[in-house]
Amino acid sequence: MKTIYIVGGGAFARECYFHLTKLMKHGDIKFGGFLGHGGYGHTVDYKNFQHLYLGEVTEHEFKDDEYCIIGAGYPDIRKKIYYDLKKMNVKFYTLIGEDIEIHETVKYGEANIFVSPLRTTVNIEIGNCNVFNGGVIIGHDLCMGDLNFVGPNTTITGHVSIGNENQIGTNTIFLPKSKIGNNNKIAPLSVIYKGCKNNCYMQGNPAFKVGNVKI
Repeated sequence: MKTIYIVGGGAFARECYFHLTKLMKHGDIKFGGFLGHGGYGHTVDYKNFQHLYLGEVTEHEFKDDEYCIIGAGYPDIRKKIYYDLKKMNVKFYTLIGEDIEIHETVKYGEANIFVSPLRTTVNIEIGNCNVFNGGVIIGHDLCMGDLNFVGPNTTITGHVSIGNENQIGTNTIFLPKSKIGNNNKIAPLSVIYKGCKNNCYMQGNPAFKVGNVKI
């Protein structure tokens, strides 16, 4: 049996725990507790789950059957936690929500989070440490990099390309063959027709650049 720890704090860590409890009823995993990371994640962040907080992740010695979920939504915080855990040789648990079916042609890396409900089709490539935060539709032939956060109820149609470290707002729609680069922020309710390069703040229908994202 695998023991799963959630690293990081705040509301998203508590949401990860909620989804994990649904999977634990199947009996092949159990929850070890919450672990903080550099001050991100401590008792106050876990509210009514404070009793499950164990301390800083650097104070925990991981065993062979112990895995981590990164309980942070923002790409910049996830990135810091992800690479720090990799330096510690920690193993990651991919959280796939209950009742999600992923086709055999869908390829994905480590430390991803797929929150129910979610629908995928075929021939999809997804990198590492991405979050699909519920109600997301992923169309065929998506190519996605690492450390993206996809907000609830986002629709990604066919042949879309998404780079790394993008923050995609709730109810965004990516039209066929649209493409975005790295480190972009897409405002909620935006419709991406063609896309953008890097470090752009996009909003509207059709979405257009309204500013630059600080690096």
